[in-house]
Amino acid sequence: MLTGVQILTRAGILLQDEGHVRWPLPELVHWINEAVDAILLAKPSASSASITIPMVAGTLQSVPQSGTPTPLRLMGITRNITAAGPPRVGGRAIRPVIRSLLDTSQPQWHDPRYVPFRKEVRQFIFDEENPLEFYVYPGNDGSGMVEGIVSTRPAALAASGPEDDIASYAGSVGLPEVYSGAMVDYVAYRAQQKDDFAANTGRAAVHYQTFATAMGIKIQTEAATSPNRDRKR
Repeated sequence: MLTGVQILTRAGILLQDEGHVRWPLPELVHWINEAVDAILLAKPSASSASITIPMVAGTLQSVPQSGTPTPLRLMGITRNITAAGPPRVGGRAIRPVIRSLLDTSQPQWHDPRYVPFRKEVRQFIFDEENPLEFYVYPGNDGSGMVEGIVSTRPAALAASGPEDDIASYAGSVGLPEVYSGAMVDYVAYRAQQKDDFAANTGRAAVHYQTFATAMGIKIQTEAATSPNRDRKR
């Protein structure tokens, strides 16, 4: 995982401010945390984890919204969990289903009088407009658990000692090293926007374009090389 020291060091070199005089460390750290958010908006899977989601009674379920790292959105449901562990013990696989198909074939599926609620989930429905909720079929009796893949927001980088000492930022920023270039460019972009004699809006635009291009290329490459690419054809 990337550390704050790595990003701060590279940003200082790129900004020709290795002593962090024009752009103090706390200011750069703020932009590092902002860069993490920007990357997660473009690529939610940059920080992800599989978690156990306890079911409540009914068809509508929610992703837990507490803990660190904090879940941002659901990316998939994989299987039923028969024992939370550790180790986690898996049960029946769960498949995604299109809401309109289920609504057409079984319009009363939300009502336990027509489709009895059970512990085991067979299918799920997800709406991108509601990223922390999903529906399960059949509705759950409140005793089930499923395994979900979620995008997570890492804990913000903060000083562990004096704020003006770069060694105080040795903690992880929460993203893999493959995102280091994009993060450095984002930090440099925000630094060059500063209303200061050292600012350079032209360079800021270049750094932002480099950041955006890097993220776009990564997203396209991952889509083209995904193990699921043949499934989408």
